[in-house]
Amino acid sequence: MLMFRGILTRVIYFLRALSHLLYPDLCIHCKKSLQQNSPFLCYACLSKIDLVKWREKEVHHLLQQSVNKPGLLSSSVLYRFEEGNPVQTILHELKYKNNRSIGLYFGSLLGQEIERKQISSSIDALIPVPIHHRKRFDRGYNQSELLARGISSITRLPVKTGLLSKIRNSKSQTKLSKEERRENTIDTFSVSNEVKKYTSIALVDDVVTTGATISAICDVLREKNENLQITIFSLSIANNIS
Repeated sequence: MLMFRGILTRVIYFLRALSHLLYPDLCIHCKKSLQQNSPFLCYACLSKIDLVKWREKEVHHLLQQSVNKPGLLSSSVLYRFEEGNPVQTILHELKYKNNRSIGLYFGSLLGQEIERKQISSSIDALIPVPIHHRKRFDRGYNQSELLARGISSITRLPVKTGLLSKIRNSKSQTKLSKEERRENTIDTFSVSNEVKKYTSIALVDDVVTTGATISAICDVLREKNENLQITIFSLSIANNIS
């Protein structure tokens, strides 16, 4: 039986290697062939990604300045976002290419970073930044929820999707100025009374650009629960957030 299992394992490995040779997975950014143990991005593109963990204090300070709200306890961000770099491709695949597995995968990487920093023990729940129900219907999912579920697979923190909702289908913030983004988030979010029973939550987002969305959410959360402690988990942060 053990010999059979060993032969079967080698056959499966051979078939996978043959499949990869005949139908190679391609890097989502540069379209070159991927190594078998490197999902989504090749090693060259991975090396271009600017990991934020080397400047944790600087990034958290930028978030505090941008959001400028009381109760912002801590944060964890993986990458710097810049136009044209692989992080932009990751976000594009996640939001517009129906690549749900990419959200779960990079969410799990963010979860590993959160565990490294040992900040999950003080958090009661993960709250994904919501999208309007019409956009969710069109897209089929909320990309921030996928990231949250990836984080949860590592940290075991519960994902709560019913605490926060987006009640106004505001226009895309992509081409708006910092001030226009803030105006665009007014009266956009609604919070359930259930949030009153929590002492500390983590907001999960795909990218923090100006901090306008996070700031607006912090306002409505603390209107319901003025003592709520808030942590920010984001896959990426814009290079020009400040």
